[in-house]
Amino acid sequence: MKTQITFLLFMITAISFSQSSEKWKQYIKKENGRKFEKYYFTTLENAHHNKYKIVKKLDNAFCIVESESLRSNHPLKKGVPANDLWKLPSNFSNHKEDKQYVIATDTIESLITDLKLMNISDIKIVGANLVIIKSDSRKIIDEIISLSSVSSISQESLQPKGESKIIDQNFSINYINKAHANFSLLTGENQIVAIKDDFFDLNDIDLLSKYIPSATQSATVSSHATAMATIVSGLGNSSVLGKGVAQKAKILSSDFLNIYPDEVATLQGATTQNHSYGTVIENFYGSLANAYDFQLFLNTDLTHCFSSGNSGLEGYKSITGNFKQSKNSIMLGCIDQNEVIMPFSSKGPAYDGRIKPELVAFSTQGTSNSTALATGIITLMKQHYKTINNISITNALTKAILINSAKDLGNIGPDFTYGYGNINADKCLKTISENRIISGNLISGQTNSHNITLPSNAKNLKITLVWNDLPAAINSNISLINDLDIEVISGDSTIFLPWILNPDAPQEQAKRGKDKLNNIEQVTIENPTSGSYNIAVIGAYVSNTSQDYSIAYEYELENQFEWNYPVSNDNFPYDGTTISPFKWNSSFSGTSGQLSVSYNNGQTWEIIANDINLDNKQFTYTPTEKKFSKAKLKMTIDKVDYISDSFTISYDLNINTSLVCDGTTEINWDKPTDVVLFNIYQLINDHLEFKEQTANVNYTYTDGKIHTVTPVFDNGEGIKSESTLQHDQNSNCYFELILAEVYEEDKVKVSASLFSLYNIKRIELVKIITSTETVISTINDINSKTFSFLDTAPIKGSNKYKINIILENNNVVSSLIVDANYLGNDLFYVHPTLLSKDKELTIEAKKEENAIFYLYNISGQNAITSPLLSKTNNINLKNIASGIYIYKIITSLGGIQTDKIAVF
Repeated sequence: MKTQITFLLFMITAISFSQSSEKWKQYIKKENGRKFEKYYFTTLENAHHNKYKIVKKLDNAFCIVESESLRSNHPLKKGVPANDLWKLPSNFSNHKEDKQYVIATDTIESLITDLKLMNISDIKIVGANLVIIKSDSRKIIDEIISLSSVSSISQESLQPKGESKIIDQNFSINYINKAHANFSLLTGENQIVAIKDDFFDLNDIDLLSKYIPSATQSATVSSHATAMATIVSGLGNSSVLGKGVAQKAKILSSDFLNIYPDEVATLQGATTQNHSYGTVIENFYGSLANAYDFQLFLNTDLTHCFSSGNSGLEGYKSITGNFKQSKNSIMLGCIDQNEVIMPFSSKGPAYDGRIKPELVAFSTQGTSNSTALATGIITLMKQHYKTINNISITNALTKAILINSAKDLGNIGPDFTYGYGNINADKCLKTISENRIISGNLISGQTNSHNITLPSNAKNLKITLVWNDLPAAINSNISLINDLDIEVISGDSTIFLPWILNPDAPQEQAKRGKDKLNNIEQVTIENPTSGSYNIAVIGAYVSNTSQDYSIAYEYELENQFEWNYPVSNDNFPYDGTTISPFKWNSSFSGTSGQLSVSYNNGQTWEIIANDINLDNKQFTYTPTEKKFSKAKLKMTIDKVDYISDSFTISYDLNINTSLVCDGTTEINWDKPTDVVLFNIYQLINDHLEFKEQTANVNYTYTDGKIHTVTPVFDNGEGIKSESTLQHDQNSNCYFELILAEVYEEDKVKVSASLFSLYNIKRIELVKIITSTETVISTINDINSKTFSFLDTAPIKGSNKYKINIILENNNVVSSLIVDANYLGNDLFYVHPTLLSKDKELTIEAKKEENAIFYLYNISGQNAITSPLLSKTNNINLKNIASGIYIYKIITSLGGIQTDKIAVF
């Protein structure tokens, strides 16, 4: 009877549920055991209207609410009692063995008491309202979800792993070098960045003086963590690839084995944290996503940067880790230098259809690197905003600027591969400088209006709205809590809606419409009319007192052209080795350009290409020869020249350490035809300092410091080569190779190759007989790194030699001992003549000829017969008995050699 009453109530009060609610029927309680239930199934509209507490969004129409009627003694309107199955994740699976579960609660003391009463003792507390236990699925369903202290249960991967290894810096792709040129005072000074990872190498020469001690840092040092720290703020001492985005920022390390958010107090003032790691593909909103959203909502100045993952080959919805499903963080994919997505870069949408990743940045090695690069850019933005406004920039405004300034890639508008596009560091900083930002707050049902005015030649208006949303309940099917809408209204009352995507058809292009999923909304107008535009922000639903929001906007002017790479501080190729495309911004329509280069400050020009498509905004040029020169580029459009800054063309000199010996290090490098001078730098404290200039292509020093070299030309210098590495003393001590061999049948030739001729007075060949060493030959005129000696009177059998190098200070550097077996009149050298069965007998021939080896025991029985097919042969004796044997070798020409060997 109770079931019928409940069903009747459902039919009367919730007819609107009909077929659309059918998929949620497993959450309807079959029998109402008490007058008032704690949880009810109802419509989202009903929950919003009556201001019920939503504990889980099921979709955009239905939800589970916690009844306030427990206090008011009135039944919940238009809803039916819910069972406890909604507390489980949608991907819950049955199993008998114990697995790890994350349990959320509002009263952790009560939860722990309840669990201990169930004889669950292995309880790990991971937050103010989270514990981890191990259990089988039957106990979870039959006992644990029914506890009033349990608000949700999830299964999540908590084991992180890094998502790339190698630094592959190219600051031209995200306009970082241009930002450095236009905002030279922005270096990350007084900024602290937290790297959640293993610990970085404190002795790495690009991270000297960066370290801020932390109680949360890992005890494990890894190259991955070192690379992430270097990308963010490396000093560039090792090479151009060791230069970070924000070179003066300090680094705080936090162990990523605690994958939940760090306590804000442990961040010691860091307002940006880099997370270049993932777990496995997880498409749900778990305790981790909830925890990061909660922390970001409470700490509005904090920004978390996540890598999307390297699982893009598995298709859409390939984000690695549910913590990346958080709304208030920002997530990065990666592109190559042509701004094409790397195939392995993980794709969205988020589990509930939201746009993820939000942005992409350069890296061909993994999304870890692109995320660290974005973290560095955000660090510069935070320094710039604080300098101008004397207050910290919020996370919502940071995201709005990053997204609004990005270059749209892929489909028009946002998509689930590139998000909102490629980060443009220079535009981000210009947005802050030009104050193209709006902030506000509103309550539910309120509409705020903001006006901007466009000039007559404006085009490509773009406006982005972002807000830090409240955290959703764990396992929510829809994560958006507060729903704001943006509309842009022109002077003639035309309304422009934001871009929306269809998560069920992720490859489709974005359309315009009302967004009910994202806490990011963007409107673009390709050809706006001049005059006033009204930006309307509508509080469609706000559950708390009010909701703060941030807006960034920009527009272009018609027929403008601007060089992005190269700019004044750029080298071509960007790292001295790898060609990267020339890049520009252009607002010309339907017009091509002519590209030229000048190597003499614009006095003469060489045409590179005609009919350049300006809309491509890049062009790859591979020179036919390596030049070392200052240069300028020119793009000619409708007979108007747009000339770049003067930039440098230079190549890595391939520095090499040729000698580490006797307290001296020698380095050498390539000699370009058009370079006659080179500058030597050495590492002093935490930076490279000029030491001296040389015309040589080698250099020696005795201080053991790290050095590098640059080519000098056109009253300036080129790119620094990769710095020398630290070598152990005497690890590279003159001798590259030494070899002794019988020569012309009656001599022994000893040959050697040296790394360097530095400081050598003479070279001696020493012959060793028993323990006596005798100098038998000397070279006093030393002009080659390769040389040889001849011993014209070798003794029969083994001849041992070494080479001594006598230095100018009379110190002696000796080679390894080498030997050669001289046979005299014998045809073969058989050794050893006393050996164990597990060893091999070696037979060396004076010259190559066909021969057969016979081995006989003392009774004359043949034990082994083996052909000798080369000058050196090895005979395996493991199948013969111990004893005295006689061998006989007979050549095809009738030569015979015989003797005894002993095997034990």
